[in-house]
Amino acid sequence: MFGCICSTDLLPLDLLQRVLPAGGGVQGRVRMVQSQGSRGVAFAGPPNRLSFPAAQLFTHCHSFPAEFSIVLTLKIPRLLRNDEYIFTLLRGKSDQLLVGMRLSYDKLHFLQQTQGTTRRVTFRAVGVADGHWHTLVLAKERLDYLEDHQDVFTSSETFDVEVFHIPFQGIFIATANRDSSLGSAIYRWTNGRFEQYQNIRTYNAQAWKFFTVGNKSFLVVANSRAASPGEREFSVIYKWSERKLRFVAYQMLHTYSARDWEAFHIHHEAFLAVANHRQGEMNHNIDSVIYKWNPNTKMFEVNQTIATSGAYDWEFFTIGPYYFLVVANTFNGKSTDINSAIYIWTGGSFQTLQLITTFGAVDWEMFQIGGRVFLAVANSQQLDDAGSVLYTINSTIYELNITSQRFVKFQDITTSSALDWEFFTVGDDKFLVVANSYDGKSYSLNSVVYRWQGYEGFVPVHSVRTNGCRDWEFFRSADSSYLVSSSARTAFSKVLKLKTY
Repeated sequence: MFGCICSTDLLPLDLLQRVLPAGGGVQGRVRMVQSQGSRGVAFAGPPNRLSFPAAQLFTHCHSFPAEFSIVLTLKIPRLLRNDEYIFTLLRGKSDQLLVGMRLSYDKLHFLQQTQGTTRRVTFRAVGVADGHWHTLVLAKERLDYLEDHQDVFTSSETFDVEVFHIPFQGIFIATANRDSSLGSAIYRWTNGRFEQYQNIRTYNAQAWKFFTVGNKSFLVVANSRAASPGEREFSVIYKWSERKLRFVAYQMLHTYSARDWEAFHIHHEAFLAVANHRQGEMNHNIDSVIYKWNPNTKMFEVNQTIATSGAYDWEFFTIGPYYFLVVANTFNGKSTDINSAIYIWTGGSFQTLQLITTFGAVDWEMFQIGGRVFLAVANSQQLDDAGSVLYTINSTIYELNITSQRFVKFQDITTSSALDWEFFTVGDDKFLVVANSYDGKSYSLNSVVYRWQGYEGFVPVHSVRTNGCRDWEFFRSADSSYLVSSSARTAFSKVLKLKTY
């Protein structure tokens, strides 16, 4: 016996009620019974004729909803066969299965046809054919979408937020703050909120990067100016002290208006890459540097230099046995309409693999969906040689073409001086959120959450009001999932809680 409820965006639907006529059973095969203190409907045989047209449910759409839950309460003494369907949705009058729930001896299978392919999800160790009542809840989790959780007040405007975890200590964020006199801060997740944990002296900090070497934890800051006018600029690596439970200065590296650090490992060797933006006020065509960890000196040493133009971001990723770096080149001194480059690791160094035209590129985000590899670039502005500037332009998602071994354009998305992309997942759903910062008139804009819709690509599903948004970061705690946004215009960052059902 079972009862079934299918939840939609409107009201719950009692499917069982729709197949049972008022005042009695169906040809003696169905009767009301009392069992173990619960009242239910008993079937005296396979209820394969208990059906009704699905059009009664889907009065405003022609497809089974992508987001739903099914609740069943049932008691089965034993299975009549090795596996039995307890719920099906068929196409028209045919036997073609669109959605189904099937029980076997110790498993529950959910089947759904999507774009011509039947997808099956199996839940193991589900033993319900034991003569006892069980309630099964199948929910396809959804994002519905964001709610304010916390304003994290910072010492000054924040250009970047880095989320990281230290074993036995928990979740932290490091904020890269503009005001050199006040420094930047580290916050610790405590009782569901971020509380300030440590302050570090920084100089117009642009970004933080957390990384590990062996079992040691480090943070490196991208300082974009010197401690005093006329001095050399240094970015600093900090090491986590297990004794002090604080980050302490470990190594200083000479940088030029540093915008970003990327940390990665190749063949168990640790590397750091810095995006040097410019030397002085005018020279944007300079070298960015890749450092390699020396296990003997326990320091990072220069391993390779790469010519860049106003570099703003590095993104490292792997595809199978291959290692890649992609740089976001922003400005060459004349125009933002320039090439950003993808590099591949070969022969002990990175070599140019592909050039992609970008427009004031500030960020790259690599992600994978079902074995497909994507790169999303955040284009911030289109500045030509004549001096005209456009801020509302396309940012682009590229997909790896396996045959040509090149990234090709997959989708253009209109953005307003985009400064960051963040990819995240909720259940089976995939999302991208963009940091829109300026449209030429205002910094108060909507940053947008996009959801993956298969052949449709990413479609907008939610907007968040932001002020000069600079960065998005996603993280999960023990109880929920969150997004953190930073503002380059106000002295606080926002923590948003993802509402899932």
